[in-house]
Amino acid sequence: AVVPPDMGYGDFDKNLLQRVPLERFNGQKVETGMQFQAGNQGIVTVREVADGQVLLDGNHPLAGVTLNFEVEITAVRTATPDEVSHGHVHGPGGHHH
Repeated sequence: AVVPPDMGYGDFDKNLLQRVPLERFNGQKVETGMQFQAGNQGIVTVREVADGQVLLDGNHPLAGVTLNFEVEITAVRTATPDEVSHGHVHGPGGHHH
């Protein structure tokens, strides 16, 4: 199965890139590839550290990537009436919203 970016983790958004001064990290070691929680903005990834600046990326690591899955269907069953009315499959033990 092929999942294009807009159906997966979204397109890469240049607006989620931000340069901040290295001094904002208060002497902590900052390296390319590090990830951390940035307040309520979610997880950000350090893309580059150069010239006293840190380039942060708020995109999901798979944003802009076409996903390819190899799947094997091992069983098919008829949906239960609850699944049909809710529009989605229920796991073992029934429905737990």
